[in-house]
Amino acid sequence: MNLKMIKGKQFLMAMVILFGITQVSYAQQEKFKKIQELGGIEEYLYEPNGLELLLLKDNSAPVVTVQIVYRVGSKHEVSGNTGSTHLLEHLMFKGTEKFNKRIGTSIDKQLTSIGAYMNATTWNDRTNYFETIPSDKIELALEIEADRMRNSLLLKEDKDAEMTVVRNEFERGENNPNSVLSKEIWATAYMAHTYHHSTIGWKSDIEKMPIEVLRNFYNTYYWPDNATLTIIGDFDKNELFRYVDKHFGKISKAPNPMPQPYTEEPEQFGPRRVVIKKPGQIGVVNVAYKIPGRMHEDLPALAVLSEILGSGPSSILNREFVDSGLGIYSYADASRFQDVGLFMVGVGISPSTNHDSIYVKIGDVLRGVIEKGVEQSDVERIKSRYQAQSILARDGSSQIAAALTEAIAGGDWRDYVTGVQRINKVTSEDVLRVAKQYLLEDQSTTGYFVPVLPGSNNGQQQSFSNYVDPELGKYYYRHHELDVHNPDASSTKSDQEEEANNFERKEVAGIDVLSIKTGAKGLVSVTGSFSIGSFYNADANVTIPELTTDMLSRGTTKNDKIQFAEKLQKLGVTIDVFPGINTINFGFKCLSQDVNEVFGLLAEELRFPLFDEKEFDLLKNQKLNSVKQTLESPGTRGNIALSQAIYPKDHPNYYNTVEESVKDIEEVTVDDLKSFHKKYFGLVDIHIVIAGDVNTSDIHEAIKASFKGWKGGIEGNISYSEPSPTKGQVKVIGIPLKPSAELYIGQYTGLKRIDPDYLPFYLGNAVLGSGFSGRLMRTVRDESGLTYNISSYHDGHKISGGHWAVNASFNPDLFQEGLDVTMNQLEKWAKEGITQEEHDRIKSNITGSFKVGLATTRGLSNALLNFIELGYEPEYIYQFSKDIEAIALKQTNDAINKYIDVNNLIVIKSGSLNPDGSPMKK
Repeated sequence: MNLKMIKGKQFLMAMVILFGITQVSYAQQEKFKKIQELGGIEEYLYEPNGLELLLLKDNSAPVVTVQIVYRVGSKHEVSGNTGSTHLLEHLMFKGTEKFNKRIGTSIDKQLTSIGAYMNATTWNDRTNYFETIPSDKIELALEIEADRMRNSLLLKEDKDAEMTVVRNEFERGENNPNSVLSKEIWATAYMAHTYHHSTIGWKSDIEKMPIEVLRNFYNTYYWPDNATLTIIGDFDKNELFRYVDKHFGKISKAPNPMPQPYTEEPEQFGPRRVVIKKPGQIGVVNVAYKIPGRMHEDLPALAVLSEILGSGPSSILNREFVDSGLGIYSYADASRFQDVGLFMVGVGISPSTNHDSIYVKIGDVLRGVIEKGVEQSDVERIKSRYQAQSILARDGSSQIAAALTEAIAGGDWRDYVTGVQRINKVTSEDVLRVAKQYLLEDQSTTGYFVPVLPGSNNGQQQSFSNYVDPELGKYYYRHHELDVHNPDASSTKSDQEEEANNFERKEVAGIDVLSIKTGAKGLVSVTGSFSIGSFYNADANVTIPELTTDMLSRGTTKNDKIQFAEKLQKLGVTIDVFPGINTINFGFKCLSQDVNEVFGLLAEELRFPLFDEKEFDLLKNQKLNSVKQTLESPGTRGNIALSQAIYPKDHPNYYNTVEESVKDIEEVTVDDLKSFHKKYFGLVDIHIVIAGDVNTSDIHEAIKASFKGWKGGIEGNISYSEPSPTKGQVKVIGIPLKPSAELYIGQYTGLKRIDPDYLPFYLGNAVLGSGFSGRLMRTVRDESGLTYNISSYHDGHKISGGHWAVNASFNPDLFQEGLDVTMNQLEKWAKEGITQEEHDRIKSNITGSFKVGLATTRGLSNALLNFIELGYEPEYIYQFSKDIEAIALKQTNDAINKYIDVNNLIVIKSGSLNPDGSPMKK
């Protein structure tokens, strides 16, 4: 063959024939038309059926995220089938002829057996399905997604069971004041546009929707030319094209045009208002204004305005409401949906505060912005934050996939790349212009959440929203244990021994510093802790460590609260400091170029807090209201009751009652915090782990400069009484008007994480209640349709013996049935143990998910710190999977038999239940 005479297509075909230079035939390759490339993301069109592909290659870890986004969401629904997109999303996990539980090949079983992190979500404009997996399993994920695109079974019996699951999810949302209020505001603001109803739908539609409606919805929208396949991480493009052609090539384009909503919202001619009165402890005032969709030219300025108004201690709303004591929390948010949206401003208030006065004050604050504008320096600070966070958000393929999903849904995937550029063009004049244009009273909808306290008959008490306080309940969870088995909590490399050589451990300024360089580009994650010794031994006020760490960011002797917050915000960084069971933990993620500066700010927080008296009074008030909210939380109240039934009061795993926590907070003084800080903050047993794009010598110098000369700290260990053996008991906690109740079943095991029986028991428990493939989810949820979520776990095992527990939520009317089905599974598990097939599968799941943890620097640093705190060397991160694989089935079943006694279980029922466990009358 004369190669000199062969050109173009003929040359490529000759190379394939002669040398086998590619795994993809030219005919296959020709089917993929490259559309464009931006920010490292390649867009292709699979021409046979119109499937869009977005590819972002990163071979730094042997992990890949496979995601498919369908351009169909709740806005495509109408009255009568609201919630159908979401209910269909649930049914898509029920399987196909090839992948279903009836023949032992269910989707969740196939994916969890390889350690996949998988899920699906539904929102106004889209539905997405994703799995983050070891990259050598990419074909399995593609085959499953292609198969369920057109071959989902959609059986009536599956719909009937899943309906009650989704209804329980709906009911759980009804326990959240902020969720309830937001749903009502959207329904009032948008009366015609289909953003009117929430994604989960109206309850009656969930309950009555025929399977034929879901099948029709599926057959209308689930086609390749209505989907985007995103592949992010470690993959070979030629191999990927071959798999896509093999599995998606069997599917044609949609046979009919896909209907799109065309109803436009009519003009609003005046302000609207909605008031909700339900049980609670603190009130909410939310004012929402109509704004355009994500790709509108004004959205970047509205996003900057929302940050200036509501993000962080330096925000306008925080200064006007929280710092003044008028509010418990405040926030502002500009939605980013495709068509239209809402700009929301919210304030949480105490029971003694009048809703109307807060509404008037919100109006005054917004008028001030409209009249005076904002400072360009504030705009520049927000722009810097966006720039930094755009890089930090690339820490792991699953995070990138999630962000791409919303850009696709918003109308243009390129906004994932260009969104920061759009933000960078915003000026203070733009912010003033959009404030004047959109923050109009006649285009507003105001919502009040007015709680009714027990015994109240006037409905004028107030309720707390869960929006602002992510640490709610810390007083009941004194420690924050890092689970090394969580897929996002650990890491390894395809060549593990090679990466082990990247460890560098050294004492720097009295600190044990471990650094590891990974394939992450331009960012690092830092995690650390130091011991607080025997603080809890002397009948201590357990709220002091929490209040102390919360005060650290409220000003230092070098920078007041606003100055400190603005420095962090400009860097796009949040420094987390919180108490563990016997430690103070801290961490942050930042750009590699900023790590020296952020270490300086971390040291400033830890070493030189201001402990301002006024700030302390504000913090106490906020914490008191946050804790009081848990009086209305079936989950928190149930978990407290379980801990108290198992542990003595001096045990680190004992949680105080809500009333005890309120009393403790009220009694604490700022001098108590100063004394605690002086005595316990220091270099005793301190560790810092840094993972990512690390320059070790620079980091060591930064730590030296920041922490040199730090004194303080005290050695010591927690002492406590061991729990006495307890007989089985049942306790009911009645909380009126809660549509979802919580079940806890538990027992003391005495197992510590370092005990030889811990990992065998962990395997056995994982088969029972870990994830979608656990026995409890497969039976109580999938087969019986009684709950949205049920799981079993082992907790409290880091420094003391812990306990095993089951947790589930049920509608009060279904509570006894849910308890009965759960107990049947527990008795079978305890009596018979698990099978060899289950044992092999869960070991594969755990070791696979361990590898999936490669995706994030934070997961790696967390896992390493956790192992170090347990006394392991860092290299144990490569031994863990071997320890799992070495466990025999007999060891696991012996551990279940040894530590579980179904005749002496503690059962806690919490929610709208009578003392006998029957549902309260509505």
